[in-house]
Amino acid sequence: MKLIAGAAALLIALMTVAGCGGNPAGSQPCHEETNGVYYWKTVFAPNSAELAFIDGHDVGRIYLRMFDVTVNPDAGPDKTVPNASVRIDYDTYENLMQDSLNGKEFVPVVYVTLDALKRMEGDENELAGNIVSRLKNMVSYNGLPNVAEMQLDCDWTISTEPSYFKLCEDVKNRLKQEGLPWRLSSTIRLHQLRRKAPPVDCGVLMVYNTGNFDDPDADNSIIDIKDIEPYLKHIPSYALHLDVAYPTYSWQLLFRKRQFLGLMNNVDVADTTAFTRVAPNRYVARRNIPCNNRVIRPGDMVREEQSAYPGISEVKERIESKLANRPHSNILYHLDSKNLSKYSYDEIDNLYSTAR
Repeated sequence: MKLIAGAAALLIALMTVAGCGGNPAGSQPCHEETNGVYYWKTVFAPNSAELAFIDGHDVGRIYLRMFDVTVNPDAGPDKTVPNASVRIDYDTYENLMQDSLNGKEFVPVVYVTLDALKRMEGDENELAGNIVSRLKNMVSYNGLPNVAEMQLDCDWTISTEPSYFKLCEDVKNRLKQEGLPWRLSSTIRLHQLRRKAPPVDCGVLMVYNTGNFDDPDADNSIIDIKDIEPYLKHIPSYALHLDVAYPTYSWQLLFRKRQFLGLMNNVDVADTTAFTRVAPNRYVARRNIPCNNRVIRPGDMVREEQSAYPGISEVKERIESKLANRPHSNILYHLDSKNLSKYSYDEIDNLYSTAR
């Protein structure tokens, strides 16, 4: 009886300590804190400016998108197929690994589309096996070094949550069966903070694409404190270790009669013969403008959106206050020298800093 009483007292003491520490169960660090960056291109061939960025900002972890899982358009025996697999540039790869990227940790990432997740409902174990097998082969074939974690990226919803959680459980089981000592992480969207945490080892809170990009009245769908504010209260109690990813990209969105038509790039909205500026980041076409295999028609609106440092910094300050007692890393999305050149060294350094 004394032994049982002592064990009970110890359990109560541990629960008390856990409750006073400010860290919810499951929020313990699952890996070393280090600056991170996503690489989201179809060819892995970072240029000299991108390599200098990694070196200059002590980036220790690279999240490398390996492939997407999409619906099989032929609807054959395999309901889903890998798509847009990354290609390694072997002309420079070996030198990169021995020099610029020597010692960096790589996290292979698989993006699972929502349509693919729906199509595989009930067959999550099959999908998990296909993902792990393909990822294992790609990591081995490409000689990807220092892999201790893989990541699933999926914007699951309330209705698809059971299927996604089953997929996560099956992936973890497959990793064990394959003898792969990898952690499993998952991206976490802001709206998912309201839900139960998925059965993974850690998560990355995606603080970008926070608004509705197809809303013609949105100010900035990439990142806006107004969109993020309602979810901040869920961060301190979220039962999973969270790292945080911030955007460093920009894009242009095309609307016709208030209907979203698609993403654009390199539209010269500064050409006053082609566009009239009607708001700080909105431009209305004055004539037909061929662009990106599309014709922008008179009256169409182009909205330019940026990941401006002041906006990111404001959001980051709020999030850091919620994670002050929880070790975490900050990650930038994504490694692209054109976009990263818009920030000063000190600005990047501040985005990587974490509250202590």
